[in-house]
Amino acid sequence: MLNQYNPFKENRTEQMKDLWKYYVPFPGLDEAGKPIVVQGGRGSGKTMFFQCNSWRQVLSQIRKSGQATCALLDEYDFIGIYYRVDTTFVSSMCNREEEHWDSVFETYLTICILQEILDLIIALSKDMPIEESETSKFAVDISNRFNPGSMVNDLISFRYETENYLDVIENKINGMENSETARLRWVNAHRIICDMCKACNRLFKKELLFKIFIDEYETLQGYQQKIINTLIKHSSLPVIFNIGLRPQGMKTNETISKTETIEAPHDYELLTLGIDSGTYQDILKAICQKRIALGKEQGKIPTNAPENIEFYLGLYSFDDEMKRIQNSVRTFPHLKNLRLIIEKMGKDQGLSEEQIQYYYLVLGKEAPIINSRLHYALLCKKTAYTPTLNELYEAYTTNNKRYCDWMHNRRFGIIFLLCKETKREKLYNGFDVFAALSSNIVRYFLELCEQTFRIAFLEDYSWDKMISPEIQTEAARYVSEYKIVDIAGYEPFGNELRVLIQYLGQIFYKLHTSEMNTLGEPEPNHFNTKDLSLPEHSKELIAAAIMWNVLQEGEPTKRKQSKLSPETVDYYMNKIYVPYFGISYRNQRKIQLDVKILNQLLSGDEEQAQGALRAYFKIQQDQPVVNDNPSHQMTLFDFTKGGDL
Repeated sequence: MLNQYNPFKENRTEQMKDLWKYYVPFPGLDEAGKPIVVQGGRGSGKTMFFQCNSWRQVLSQIRKSGQATCALLDEYDFIGIYYRVDTTFVSSMCNREEEHWDSVFETYLTICILQEILDLIIALSKDMPIEESETSKFAVDISNRFNPGSMVNDLISFRYETENYLDVIENKINGMENSETARLRWVNAHRIICDMCKACNRLFKKELLFKIFIDEYETLQGYQQKIINTLIKHSSLPVIFNIGLRPQGMKTNETISKTETIEAPHDYELLTLGIDSGTYQDILKAICQKRIALGKEQGKIPTNAPENIEFYLGLYSFDDEMKRIQNSVRTFPHLKNLRLIIEKMGKDQGLSEEQIQYYYLVLGKEAPIINSRLHYALLCKKTAYTPTLNELYEAYTTNNKRYCDWMHNRRFGIIFLLCKETKREKLYNGFDVFAALSSNIVRYFLELCEQTFRIAFLEDYSWDKMISPEIQTEAARYVSEYKIVDIAGYEPFGNELRVLIQYLGQIFYKLHTSEMNTLGEPEPNHFNTKDLSLPEHSKELIAAAIMWNVLQEGEPTKRKQSKLSPETVDYYMNKIYVPYFGISYRNQRKIQLDVKILNQLLSGDEEQAQGALRAYFKIQQDQPVVNDNPSHQMTLFDFTKGGDL
């Protein structure tokens, strides 16, 4: 059906046929001869980044645009060679009594790169005048480097023979060595790959730069990472080695030499996709524009449909959410409590009954709901900063700077209190909110859009107006829930990470919505601790949480302004989880977690994690721990291993 094509449904590279049609270039990759390490969580765009800069996608784009094949060699800064780590294969290169797994891995990697280079030459030779005698020489020379007894003398035969090489390596992994194994030489990856690329340059009669892109580096074993690190360390023209990995994915920065390591920026440039990038929202808009335009080009989206994603999502409006809350109920619970506080404070401050009733009328009954709830927050606890009734009255009626500061710092926090007290779900809508929820991971943003349009189409949406905040919020909660359930499958510590987020989210929610919250520290959604005091296993769990993007690291705000000890790091819950817990996506306030409490949260044990929650809030053992989140008809406590929602 024309109006119900969802351009955001395909959000994984393996789902897309012509990746280049969806690709929006990220800055950071050029003709420079320095390796890059591309870091980003799952879905941040690493694979898209590498593949769309590799020869297969570039050549596909060239041919479909009607250009000559030679444009690949003439108009591009480099030839990209893409290799994605085969986790199952490389993880088997261990155990057994074998001392030369490093040589086996180097040879295996070199064969994989060789196959890509052979496919490149074969593809180009179909449209370019490359002499057969030269391709034959290439096949003979390189094949004999691997198999001195090789009889191949053409590219196609050589390409078939490389599959036999991989079979030999597989047999060795499985302990099935035979005469074929002896024929395959174990080679030095750096030397042979460089020689292959130089041979290509002689074949094409050009001085080309080759960039090898090794994806999913974090899945390599330690000794294998050392080999790749060595290739990075010794990258030199015409071959530059580059890697893509998740945060905390580099198990070691050592090379195969005991005296060398790789360090940024000396040996490579670190490119972190999305994080703290001022261009992230622009990239999201460009990606969405491409997808909508492609749908229109294919006749699947109305030709008059706007291509700006902001048209469909709009921007979050605080005033609009407040109006919805005000219109949803007749009475607000805080007004009764505010009256009681004003009466008690008035008597304590020696005010007359008439003055007391007048203050309640102005500060409570006749004040807008946002203001009366602020007044209750300011007065509900007696602290050194609690204003007198007269001070609050003067500040409110004159709207002085003090009052404006109170409102500016607390108004978003008030929304969460009102949503709980009126049993209304917090809204998560708008392009700006979806961008924040995606935590700088492009795939998460596309999944939010996919579910938003899916739900809208169920209500006969037709590309002609903004999708309602309620539909966007439903989509955000749906994505948030299944992302939380996914955590249980994050090996090898899925259960520990699930319990961490489950109870951390509940701590944040309680802090957001405590009735007696003065909102002095509103909207907490991240924490820090003294890292140097953590046991090694807890550090390992936090590293896994960061690698899986369950948590994201950030430098403490105060350290940016002073020379504080580097032993603390701020840890942010991935914002994609916040709609489920009904908490803020804004980076406002953090909490300090005692090492003992954090260890309990990381234990993977429900009872210990609940003990951490009790300890944080000083809840006695005989008091129940209640999950009072109104959006949780069914809670994650029902899912011990990530079952069905």
